[in-house]
Amino acid sequence: MSEDKARSLDGELLNFERIPRSREVGQSYISSIFSTIYATYFAFEVVYRNRPDLVVLNGPGTCIPIAFAAAFFDLIRVSDTTIIYEESICRVNKLSMSAAILYYSGLIDDVLVQWPGLKAKYPRCTFIGDLKDE
Repeated sequence: MSEDKARSLDGELLNFERIPRSREVGQSYISSIFSTIYATYFAFEVVYRNRPDLVVLNGPGTCIPIAFAAAFFDLIRVSDTTIIYEESICRVNKLSMSAAILYYSGLIDDVLVQWPGLKAKYPRCTFIGDLKDE
């Protein structure tokens, strides 16, 4: 549904790619290691082929492999990519596992949060309410 909405805005300027999910809902953490490795393989291909200037991520499933691939190619100077993770509005007290992995790993440029309490708890995040002033 999100892809259809994005295409209706300006499908000619957008590029849509699909990669396998890292983890399905209810999948065990042990088996998700293998599915994440599999998804990472595809993520590296997609990021290398497209060399994006900006990657905006949200939610589990594919964001960790995409972030890792984009950060890797940025690190070795194949591309210059800004990587931003937008945390769900449902996250009021603590970051999701995906956001926490990316926040603490330093792989991405910013984590956007939608509650001032999260900004206070995770100071390197950007509170979306503060963006209107920039």
